[in-house]
Amino acid sequence: MIDGYIDDVAYPAQFHREMTPAWIDAVGRGLGCAMPDLSAPFRWCELGCGSGMNSLVSAATHPLGRFVAVDASASLLGKARAAAEAAGLRNLELVQASFETLAESAEGRMAPFDVIVTHGVLSWIAPGQRAALLRFIGRFLKPGGIVYAHYMTQPGLAAAMPLQQLARRHAALLQGSSAQRARESLAFLSRLSEAGAGFFAAHPQERQRLDAARALAPDALAHELLPMHWEAFHVADMMERFGGAGCVYRGSATPLDNIDAVSLPAAMRPLLKDIADPVLLETARDFCRNQSLRRDLYQRGGAPLAAEQHLRALEALALAILPGAPTGGGDLTFDTPTGPVAGEGRLFGPILAALRQGPRTVAELLRLPGFSPHPALLNQAVQMLLWSGAAHPVARPLPDPSACWALNRHLAREDGPGWLAAPALGTALPATAEAMAMARAALADPKGARISGDLRGIHARWVAYGVLPGAG
Repeated sequence: MIDGYIDDVAYPAQFHREMTPAWIDAVGRGLGCAMPDLSAPFRWCELGCGSGMNSLVSAATHPLGRFVAVDASASLLGKARAAAEAAGLRNLELVQASFETLAESAEGRMAPFDVIVTHGVLSWIAPGQRAALLRFIGRFLKPGGIVYAHYMTQPGLAAAMPLQQLARRHAALLQGSSAQRARESLAFLSRLSEAGAGFFAAHPQERQRLDAARALAPDALAHELLPMHWEAFHVADMMERFGGAGCVYRGSATPLDNIDAVSLPAAMRPLLKDIADPVLLETARDFCRNQSLRRDLYQRGGAPLAAEQHLRALEALALAILPGAPTGGGDLTFDTPTGPVAGEGRLFGPILAALRQGPRTVAELLRLPGFSPHPALLNQAVQMLLWSGAAHPVARPLPDPSACWALNRHLAREDGPGWLAAPALGTALPATAEAMAMARAALADPKGARISGDLRGIHARWVAYGVLPGAG
């Protein structure tokens, strides 16, 4: 272990759309934040990058940005470095360092950043490393800069904390790799559950969590169960800690969580409407939703935009439809953590119909019948479409896709599902094993690749997004 964190097995590569500059910019505009200008040269840092999937995709799709990705693991950074070299990414720097070492960097070693992101880190690392991470943010985030911070949360994971400690102590007495010991400890917990242990009778949701854990890859399970310092935090504690680094909570990178009308049960909304204290309000929201993880956005200084400025920022946001978007013109159903939420066809239908014709700015959508006097309603509808995966922000103008094609050749070289960079969207799109094989062929020979009928639609869409080169 390194400072209580396992290091003999690597966490499987994961991509999180919420960490990309394009996504953070779009959600920040929705929240009315005075965002850094990410259409001009900017600086972005990932703390705890692992094998680098998020940094690689962000650097390839945002050539104006200068990216720094930090991790303590030499082996994981080796994988990230191989991918960066294969893609020819000259705007990505990979740094091996602990957060304590990083926090003490000389001013000339680390220039200030417009955006700092960290995912899968805060709840898993030792208290000293956590404090150092926050010191780094306090030193190197620019005024007006944005932080994306993912962590596990109370009250949704309150009962999981003693369960994780039991699993960790059980695993410490076993032989084998962390992955093997995690699987054996999970089996031990399952036997306790099946035997009727009182803990599971009092907390039946933990039985469901055990069932979900069985589906995890062994290496991923080890990283969930075995870190010595794993902790789920109250949002109030995190807001206080980031406040100590000079940062103010602005909202969530998960758009749904910013809209009480769809994220909170109806009976609970009136109970919260008069809470003025932002810390108490956010804590109460977590209790209403039984929140188990958060993707917070914090900002160093700055003030919310005035109404007219907010509208101008929204109007400049451009969107494209995604392959999973609803095709009909009727009412939609959004499957939220608190249950299904209806989306009226008369609201969402015109937006989706316009996006099917091609990318549109919010300014263009506001000219659709019925929207011009109601920009706030359109803003909520746009954020819901982003959250649900029906739409995504687009880059204007389209960046040179060659770096993304080179990265995608590297990502598609292995069999199995994965992600491919989409330069027109500033993100990566998920790909099944079959779609990855198609992409591999299309990237090797755009003109000669034979695309089967059921993949032609995906191929055409991916060409439009810049994921793949066209045939001519």
